[in-house]
Amino acid sequence: MTRRLTLVDCIGIGINGIIGSGIFLLPARVFRASGGLAWASWFAVGGVCLLVGLCFGEAASGTERSGGPYAYARAAFGDWVGFAVGWMAFASLVLSYGAVSRAFGRNLSYIVPSLSAPTAQGMLAATIVIALALLNWRGIRPGAIASDLFSGAKLIPLLFFVGLGLFFIDPHRLSPSPPAETSAFTALRFGGLAALFACTGFEYVPVPASETEKPRRNVPLALLGALFGAMLLYALVEVVFMGTHPDPAAADKPLAESAAAFAGPWAARFLTIGATVSSFGYCTGVALVGPRYLSAMAEDGLLPAAIGRRHPRFATPVTAIWITAAISAGLALWADFDRLSDLGNVSVFAQYLPTCLAVPVLRRMQPGNPRAFRLPFGLLIPAAATVGCLLFLNGMKTEDLRFALLTLLGGLVVFGALRWSRLAVPSKAP
Repeated sequence: MTRRLTLVDCIGIGINGIIGSGIFLLPARVFRASGGLAWASWFAVGGVCLLVGLCFGEAASGTERSGGPYAYARAAFGDWVGFAVGWMAFASLVLSYGAVSRAFGRNLSYIVPSLSAPTAQGMLAATIVIALALLNWRGIRPGAIASDLFSGAKLIPLLFFVGLGLFFIDPHRLSPSPPAETSAFTALRFGGLAALFACTGFEYVPVPASETEKPRRNVPLALLGALFGAMLLYALVEVVFMGTHPDPAAADKPLAESAAAFAGPWAARFLTIGATVSSFGYCTGVALVGPRYLSAMAEDGLLPAAIGRRHPRFATPVTAIWITAAISAGLALWADFDRLSDLGNVSVFAQYLPTCLAVPVLRRMQPGNPRAFRLPFGLLIPAAATVGCLLFLNGMKTEDLRFALLTLLGGLVVFGALRWSRLAVPSKAP
């Protein structure tokens, strides 16, 4: 397979995966959950994500295969766990894709009021998903170029918001106090949960590893660099929002409303356009990465070979592209941003936890495997990342956990049926 993704492309995938619509819509939810500690909540959840990202970095540096967390889990724990992780990783991705494509219309409704209607937002989201499927059907390079362009463009409004807004902060609004009758630890945990959706997406970077130049070096660099930069930017955005919005707990479009408060309507329109660009940029990255989960599993024999079929001219996983698009568009028509993002939060831990646990297992199983990136301090970082994930999982809503469990059980039933019917014949795990 010809490798066409460079380090810049991988960074673009990371930025697009992490920075989407969440940072434009979630600061108010984070503030309601953690009060004056909202800015610190980004560091709380960001710290856990960085620990998880370090585990992804080591796992990615030991392989050149596509599939990301699915590939690591299969190598460490076998076909059943590998399929379960791949299934849940794909579920998390399409839920996030549906959420952000819906957020495109919600953000744009600030200047196009007709998009306030849920039906209009759903139809626009489905159109975006189908259009990006057509782009990626033509080849990985057009999709990568689109991802790179939007990863740069989406940073402009956020840097503008922070750079200008810092001069208008009212220090009296930045009281570092949690909500009434809430401990600081509880406030940080629930604030971090509210912020989580905006922090996920770094796990997309290693998924197309087999189509990346020097994957053992470029994938960990891009993953950790994009994640650390995003966390720092998010905390600054929250500080400006808290210090400039007249009523942060009641905000619906937090950044646009804050910009209007400290710089006028033109700034609000600029942030609105920036939010739509950011949402679209996220979608370009996910449209590129999502089908590679399915094609990697099909190439390994865990899904029917037809799902991994590549276009004879463009060498793209054409069947997987259209399956991803159809499911994502359907989800965008079914539910709004808030509901889909909550469901995506739970599913994402089904790939984080196995990757953290896979790191020590792969070290023991593959002692001679050269790794461009190896974590220091023995098992400390994988163990800390695992504990952090469990702490956040403990705060999830019961109905969201139930949805994730049913999704997982459904996937295992599908895999069992495929193996029984011989439609899935797993190859030997590397």
